[in-house]
Amino acid sequence: MVKRRVFDEAFKEMAVELSYVKGSIQEAARELDIDPGRISKWRQRHKKNDQTLPANTTLTDEQQQIRRLQRELREAQTS
Repeated sequence: MVKRRVFDEAFKEMAVELSYVKGSIQEAARELDIDPGRISKWRQRHKKNDQTLPANTTLTDEQQQIRRLQRELREAQTS
C-alpha cells in the first residue's frame, strides 16, 4: 500500500515560488519529485488567495512591499 504524502503550507508555497522561478511547473515538479498537477492546483489556490484579500485589511508597510515585489516578480516572469 502506498502511503499518501502530506505537504505543509510552507512547502506548498515554496513549490509555487519555485515553479515561477523555474518558469515551468514540470521542471519544479521534477526537482521536487511530485506530480505537476499538485503544483498547478497550489498555484491556482495561491493566485486566488492573493486576489481575495479583503479591502479593509490593513497591511504593514513591509507586508505591502512584499506583496508589491511578489506581484512584480510574477509579472516579470510571465513577460
